[in-house]
Amino acid sequence: MLRRRRFLAILSTAAAMFGFTGLPATHAAAVTACPLGLTVSAQVSASGGRPYTLCSGRVPSFDGTPLDVDVSLPQDPAGPLPLMVMLNGWGSDKTDFESTTPTGNDAHTYHWNNAWFAGRGFAVLNYTSRGFHRSCGEDPATGYTYATDPACAGRAGWTHLADRRWEVHDTQFLVGLLADAGIAAPDKVVTTGDSYGGGQSWLLAMSQNKVMQPDGTLVPWASPKGVPLHLAAAIPQYSWTDLAQALIDNGRASDGLSGAPGDGPHEDPVGVAKESYLGGLYALGTQYGQYAVDDPTADIPGWYTRINAGEPYGNDPVTDQILQQMADYRSPYDMPVPPASGRTPVLSIQGTTDPLFPAIQTAQMVNKLQAVAPEYPVWTFYGDLGHSYADNSHPVWVAANDEANSWLDAVLAGSQPTAARTTLSTTACVFGQTNETLTADRFSQLATASWSFTGSTGAVTTSTLPGGTEAAAVDPIANSGCRTTSGQSDPGVADWTFDPPSPGVITGSPVVHVTASLQGTDAELAARLFDIDPVRDTQTLITRSVYRVTGFPGNPLPLAFELWPAGWQLQSGHRLKLELTQGDAPTWRPDNEASGLTLSAPVLTVPVRTS
Repeated sequence: MLRRRRFLAILSTAAAMFGFTGLPATHAAAVTACPLGLTVSAQVSASGGRPYTLCSGRVPSFDGTPLDVDVSLPQDPAGPLPLMVMLNGWGSDKTDFESTTPTGNDAHTYHWNNAWFAGRGFAVLNYTSRGFHRSCGEDPATGYTYATDPACAGRAGWTHLADRRWEVHDTQFLVGLLADAGIAAPDKVVTTGDSYGGGQSWLLAMSQNKVMQPDGTLVPWASPKGVPLHLAAAIPQYSWTDLAQALIDNGRASDGLSGAPGDGPHEDPVGVAKESYLGGLYALGTQYGQYAVDDPTADIPGWYTRINAGEPYGNDPVTDQILQQMADYRSPYDMPVPPASGRTPVLSIQGTTDPLFPAIQTAQMVNKLQAVAPEYPVWTFYGDLGHSYADNSHPVWVAANDEANSWLDAVLAGSQPTAARTTLSTTACVFGQTNETLTADRFSQLATASWSFTGSTGAVTTSTLPGGTEAAAVDPIANSGCRTTSGQSDPGVADWTFDPPSPGVITGSPVVHVTASLQGTDAELAARLFDIDPVRDTQTLITRSVYRVTGFPGNPLPLAFELWPAGWQLQSGHRLKLELTQGDAPTWRPDNEASGLTLSAPVLTVPVRTS
């Protein structure tokens, strides 16, 4: 949805668009005919792959809205081909997964782009999502604007925020057109995407091959000519499964491990807004997209205004509408678990250093699916990738995409993938760390032990203290990569330092147990866990989270909540520091309602893998 390079471009007002215009012909063979009224925009001979033709143009979707489409076809395709659908991130366009070489950008598109898959005999569909750029959005780089485009007039061309009735429907419709054109094999359709596109890939995977119409009714997925269509596999990259929880987190999510509480209601109470990220996302959509003017089902400006206004959220019809819209049409986690006949194999690639869509998004989804069917066809790859802070290094993406390619080959061949169901690539951030690869059949099996630490004293916190220099230093929008600061906590932050018994690898979610007495009606309690290097006198953020505290003032409230899953090598001699604070702006929006918390000595439980 908002990778670091896109957001930094917004901040600097120098948006770096992935322009793909006017490519020279680099292959002199006969041009493959283009389908859907598209025209040849390039012929490419990709190193290490077969030559392909890039067909480009705008294609009317199911409601007539023109979508900016590219289709990459191998030279002289024989018969219907497996189809790879590559969905762009928020504010991006069809070129998100396009390249003229298989190696792409050497990060998330390394061996994962149109050139790579066309070279392997796939037809590849890349298109700009509804409401962005030339799909009835805005393109400052070219001066295009939907407001002067007659093809967009009278159309619902605005972004509907990954709505099953609109954006997911667009994908299903375009796939149907390619099937009717003899390009796409109806039973070998694969979807992938990053962030915004990854969320849609999850929605497609959970759809049971059904199409949701604009009125909310479900019909079997078929092409315009009536050919039944089937999603063979989905590979979402660093995406959400519960969109409201991801953007307005109340801290109730759980992987159920290390003494954590069970997975609680994600929207009750209403959570805490990720202030800096929400502001960045909204600005990105404003620059490149079209927002609805009079559509209560996609009122992003109105929704943003309401959430940004803050507390109180209770008994508020606008907030209730937002949460209901997220659950009903945009969150795979809230969709029914498909029966055996409707299960699409999924490989979810998720970041352990991604604070926008943290790893709990995949962990909770896998738990839900496997609670119904322990052998549900879902695999996971966790690593230092995704949205800022993530490093997105070449070695991590090579490992992720190599595993994804091997997995996909097995799925399309009709065999069971042999890869372990869970792969964790540890973060290489501080001195001495490496990208160690750990595998297990279940996420819970990565840890071989559990450390438990108890604070020596309690503490008192208050909402009146703003986030300080430490909080600013670990804000994901302002700072990417390793979040290393001096070892000093901000004033008013409660902190406890612990000595691990040995080196080890944190493999999952640390859990906090603390009893709180609330002064006020509502409070935010943010948690941060640091790796302390005593030799260099620095601290580096490992993981964090936030918890919405509600209850009767003065009564003791036993709290138990998880920090987001991590994959972190803890070096010999390093210490752990837990911080609890009511002021963690600008990452989290400050609470409107003044409050205080009297905290007991906390207990921190950490899942680890020891040698």
